[in-house]
Amino acid sequence: MKTKKTKLLSLVTATTIGTSLVTFGGFNANAYSDTKPSNIQGAYYYINEVEYEVPKNQIANFVSNDTVTELPTDPSKKSMSSKSQKIAPRAGCNGEEGWVFSAKRTASGFKLGASGSRVINDTPDDITETSLLSTDTQVNGKLSGKSKVNWGVIEGEVGFEIGGSVTWKTQESTTITVRPGYWGWIDYGAYTETWEGDYYYVTSTCNIKDNTKIKVMGPKYKAKMARSEPFSY
Repeated sequence: MKTKKTKLLSLVTATTIGTSLVTFGGFNANAYSDTKPSNIQGAYYYINEVEYEVPKNQIANFVSNDTVTELPTDPSKKSMSSKSQKIAPRAGCNGEEGWVFSAKRTASGFKLGASGSRVINDTPDDITETSLLSTDTQVNGKLSGKSKVNWGVIEGEVGFEIGGSVTWKTQESTTITVRPGYWGWIDYGAYTETWEGDYYYVTSTCNIKDNTKIKVMGPKYKAKMARSEPFSY
């Protein structure tokens, strides 16, 4: 896959209200998450600040959050093939003890942080304008099933900092190209993974204690989507 180094420029664009262009913000993206794959121009994720495009055949999975998205450039192959192990003491305890997370990835895809301002095009030609963030936005990890865990144990199983966060800054607002009669916007967020399994303690004598089923969702990569659909005047 061809990749490109992307620098998200700091842009300040004045809002224009007139016969040709209207931009507006104020959408609470945490209250509204568009799951229609049909209006996505493109979806992108970032590994070490390099931009990659989500394959077209994975777009529907990318927005569903109920299935697994396969990203061909994902270096963490473990997360694509890991299978939950049966609850059993670790082989050859030899006096060692500690917490274990035996889990599998059950879902992955886009988690919305915030939508940028929407651009309406009522000109006869394509226009390219900035979909502005009104404030910094963040996507955080989420744990259910237990109040306290050893995040190092969980992250050792899933292969990334699942308990961390991804932040988009206002100065990272980016452009979108909108067709005549359409409006468009950028959704800013993260590619997340959901893992479910058993979290338990193995004693020095290889006994299992305090087994609890947990579910953890966390942001793996920064991601965004460009969306566009017909506008009803």
